[in-house]
Amino acid sequence: MNPHALSFSVAFNYSRLARTSRGVFVQATLATAAYSTWDINVRIDSASSYSVFGRQWTDVLGLDWISGDPLRISTATGTFQARLHEVTISLLDFEWTAAIAFAEWETTTPSYARDVLGLTGFFDRFIVAIDESSETLYLEPLFLG
Repeated sequence: MNPHALSFSVAFNYSRLARTSRGVFVQATLATAAYSTWDINVRIDSASSYSVFGRQWTDVLGLDWISGDPLRISTATGTFQARLHEVTISLLDFEWTAAIAFAEWETTTPSYARDVLGLTGFFDRFIVAIDESSETLYLEPLFLG
């Protein structure tokens, strides 16, 4: 018997989005006070310390990339520069504000899998469970709204 039973308010089947690339994908929208993106196919990545998006999204959002707080991100394949900007994220029926790292490189098709929701900006806002066999993502927000 598990004394830590969890309940989730949302179950999302990600199989449609995972057909072109293996992984857990959702569609999210980023917004500032003046602008918003279209739906972006985003990878859920618990190994990523930050939620990271390509630099081109700062242009879409009307942000000056260089004015963001500088950040150096290390990966298994090397390091890259990023800038932190606070944006509003919309995902399924949830919306929250978080500091997002916008990378020095652009993520254009077909490399959209480089846009990720990571520990900062996503996993710190939700309890997350993934059932890979049924390709279902379960979410419970840790915030109101």
